[in-house]
Amino acid sequence: MSNEYFVLGIVMFLFVLSVKKYKCLDTLRESIEEYLAEISPQETVEDDDIICLEELRDVVEDFVVRNPEIFSKLNTIKDE
Repeated sequence: MSNEYFVLGIVMFLFVLSVKKYKCLDTLRESIEEYLAEISPQETVEDDDIICLEELRDVVEDFVVRNPEIFSKLNTIKDE
């Protein structure tokens, strides 16, 4: 799968998340995992692919958490 497809998919996910806004960090992580599973190829799953998807999930989650004014309905976000 090409990187451009993932970039487009993540941008679309972030756009939807900016409109919907998350209320719970656990729900956010689950949503990211479900979305990545949906857009990733199902034919072959190798260990390298799983590691890349986990890293991508962490990057997206970190980006969303660090920009609460855009993505969060929570009143306060604690810094890590």
